[in-house]
Amino acid sequence: MAEEPIYIARREEERVLDALRTVRLDGVSRAVLLYGPGGVGKTQLVRAMAERREPGVVRVPPIDVDDSEYWVQSNLEQEVAARLDRKYFASYFDYLAQLPRYTNERVGHETVAGHFGRVREQFVDCYRGYVEATGTTVVITLDTVEAVRTMYLLMSLAQWMKGLPKTLFVLSGRPPGRGGPHDLIDDHLGGQDGLETTAIDLAGFTEAEALAYFDAGPLRDALGAAEKDRLVALTDGHPLWLALSVDYLQGNDPPPEMNPDLDVTPELREAFRRRMVTPYRDTGFWPEAVKRLAVVRQSVNHTVWRRLMSDHALPDGVRSWEDAWRRLLNLPWVRPRANDRYVTLHDALAEELAQRLIPLDDQDETWRAALWARAMDAYSTLAADTEARVRHNREDYERHQRASTDHPDPARARAIAQGEVDKRELDQLNTAELHYRLLVDFDAGTKRFLVLYAQAAARHDLLFQELLCHELERFLPRARLVPSLDDVLGVVVRRFQVWLTRTAPERYLEIVLRIAGFLTQNEQPTTALALLSEVPDDVAGPDLRYRLANQRGNACLRVPDRIDEAWAHFDRATQVAQSLHTGNRDRLLAQAKKEFGYFYRNIGKWEEADKSYREARDTLSHLLGPGCTDEDREEMASIQTNWAYLQALRGRYVEARSLVESAIRVRVRLDKPFGVGQSLSVAGEVYRYDHQYQKAWQAYSEAESTFQALKNVTWLGLVYQEQAICLFQAAQGGVALAPDPIGRARTLIRQSLDICRDVAIRSYPSALNRAGRIFGHDDPDLGLRYLDQAIVEARRVGDGWFLSANLIEYMELNYRVWTDTGDHAYRLNLDARASEVVDALRTYQFRDLRGRWALMQGHLLARDALAGGDRESLGQAVHHYSEGFSTLADLRLGSHGADAIPAEFDRFQEVYDRLPADVQSDWYEILRRAWTSDDPENSFTLLSARLEQLY
Repeated sequence: MAEEPIYIARREEERVLDALRTVRLDGVSRAVLLYGPGGVGKTQLVRAMAERREPGVVRVPPIDVDDSEYWVQSNLEQEVAARLDRKYFASYFDYLAQLPRYTNERVGHETVAGHFGRVREQFVDCYRGYVEATGTTVVITLDTVEAVRTMYLLMSLAQWMKGLPKTLFVLSGRPPGRGGPHDLIDDHLGGQDGLETTAIDLAGFTEAEALAYFDAGPLRDALGAAEKDRLVALTDGHPLWLALSVDYLQGNDPPPEMNPDLDVTPELREAFRRRMVTPYRDTGFWPEAVKRLAVVRQSVNHTVWRRLMSDHALPDGVRSWEDAWRRLLNLPWVRPRANDRYVTLHDALAEELAQRLIPLDDQDETWRAALWARAMDAYSTLAADTEARVRHNREDYERHQRASTDHPDPARARAIAQGEVDKRELDQLNTAELHYRLLVDFDAGTKRFLVLYAQAAARHDLLFQELLCHELERFLPRARLVPSLDDVLGVVVRRFQVWLTRTAPERYLEIVLRIAGFLTQNEQPTTALALLSEVPDDVAGPDLRYRLANQRGNACLRVPDRIDEAWAHFDRATQVAQSLHTGNRDRLLAQAKKEFGYFYRNIGKWEEADKSYREARDTLSHLLGPGCTDEDREEMASIQTNWAYLQALRGRYVEARSLVESAIRVRVRLDKPFGVGQSLSVAGEVYRYDHQYQKAWQAYSEAESTFQALKNVTWLGLVYQEQAICLFQAAQGGVALAPDPIGRARTLIRQSLDICRDVAIRSYPSALNRAGRIFGHDDPDLGLRYLDQAIVEARRVGDGWFLSANLIEYMELNYRVWTDTGDHAYRLNLDARASEVVDALRTYQFRDLRGRWALMQGHLLARDALAGGDRESLGQAVHHYSEGFSTLADLRLGSHGADAIPAEFDRFQEVYDRLPADVQSDWYEILRRAWTSDDPENSFTLLSARLEQLY
């Protein structure tokens, strides 16, 4: 049996150290791409370098990214944080410790997604604080990166790397396949705010390195100089073949290929290599142990390995299975993982055995299939045992919640933390079991994925969902992306891909819909669209085609430069629904129309949204009436609630009240308290837009009580912000809804911010917007900080309305402070963000916001022109004013736009009063002509009346 691996220093180490010195000097993160074929010693090199000690440098032990554990970003973050100084990551680990609460409580998917987003932000903040406080340069090594080169995972991994300062990343793996135009890893690391990369090619040993290898090994005294030279020639200095040669010669006579009279030709080298693996044709314990790891490629622990070897007795000299496990760990081609709890066989040896040995010994594939089945059963048993522990922990948690006190229980907290560790291990075990089930039985394996994913989605278990999606991604038939699989899995995976596309295309589509939906909901809509574009929709049934079109549309809605494409996908969903001749036709068609309503509302096309909601109502009404299902009545209440909100935005308060009040009554009758709370929340917004603050406050209070009874923290976060802005606006209008309304508003908005940041991420941009308005009234700088963050968060979740609104609010507050204080810094803020406003208003079509931006342009042009004596710009400014006020006064857009006119006219008056008299006369005449007309639709009485206050 081979001894522990021997490491010989390589000349390429110095180039890695050069890159490290550069990072230490300028503090800018970089990446080294250490590439080489299998078996040349990449892993040994990076592991040896990780052992170096140097002041001011911390090296994280190499992380094997082919290990699915690290496909979950939080696992990768924890590994890095644990290797650095934990005291700098205290807030990160505290935030992470809240995870069991989210995974055990019934909260929404976006709640959990939002929490993970904050966890990632905390990691980056802590990491930055660590390197700044300590002056440390960090080296993070990711090994076997070829495993993720063609996975969508690479995109998020590259973004994560770009966010970490003062770090040298060493990415070790095989180079891209021949014929490929680009290295996808290098491509993703580059781009905007990308990392500078240095490519280092690692080949075989030089002659000196090879001789040093022999001198350090067990044959140092047994081989002469000529024999060493001959072995170097036969192996071409390849470290793996040198190691196999040394292992072979310890138990066998020199092979005939070592005869110095034979020329070293490619054919002779191939014959020599075949001979080096012949010991593994033996059926003894250790040869079988290695061969079986070449077939069972997932990491195996002691229990699984023992199950794989259960038909073999322990060899002579091995006292126990624990002793055998320790000896297995010492084999040079066995890679320990997870603190020696799991192992895999070195990829290069696994591939050599797959190419040269296993096909000969297992031509009908029954041997490997039997091993995969044995591995599947072993992982299934382990998963069942672990799941029992996890279930017990969850039940204990729920009992604790029911009997909770204000006093923390450290022992119970530790038990919950351990339960989370068990849950993550259960995820790994279930994923491994799924892997082998897919190899053994394509149909059962894909069904198992759908079941596991549905269970994870029901629990909002994003970590497990992510793991499952990445596992299936390796099997999907994306021919141009899937790497050539040279090991024993390759032939079966390719057969699976053919089965999936030709025999089970609907199953293929169903799987892709799950993965793409996960990606879209987790801020990867571009990746989701790429995946969705690769599946056929002409072989699926109408239900799947409907879902495919809707998913494509929803993903497009979250990509600013692809929003226009969403229409075609939603239209496709509508066509599919219309083509049905079943009882489900009207139901699906109504849902499609409702999706259209949301689409149009999100981009500012309110008239089109109104039409879509009306069509949804009319379509579903065919199914309503005495004897209809509760599900259809609930869907109608949902349509009416969404439509009511739109009508309120448009200033049609009578229609809005009728719609939402009917929805409330129906949902009360159906005993749908969650729906009742939603409709009450919208009712509050309807009343607030109509300045009926007392009624709005009552509706919000009822919604609050409903969601408190349901213990739905997510919706409480939204209701608190609605109450806060209602208190604030009512107080400004002279209506006190509560004692100290402004103080109460601030308390409520702080509560909302805390909740929405952690458990209601899609409501976070609106909470920040309202915080900016409430606090910005008396503390403009604080208000601007909230609005600045609101812009970032709205862009992150694809909220077109609040992205546009937050930008406008930010600009208006800066303008107010600039004109009040004369501080030019606020004027510079306006210039810095102007292009973002233009881009947002080009993408979305919220006309009232366009009106406010036109007024802002007028203010800025006029003030700059007055300061510089530029009369030509004054002429341009008045046309911005004309356009802006006309847009706000168009009551077809909604009276909430017109509500802004008094305050905006006061700002305009301040500019107008500073104009020269002749310019005042010109402006007055231009505006009078623009705002008066014989056509009622182009005449603005409320604006023409305002003209009279100018003089």
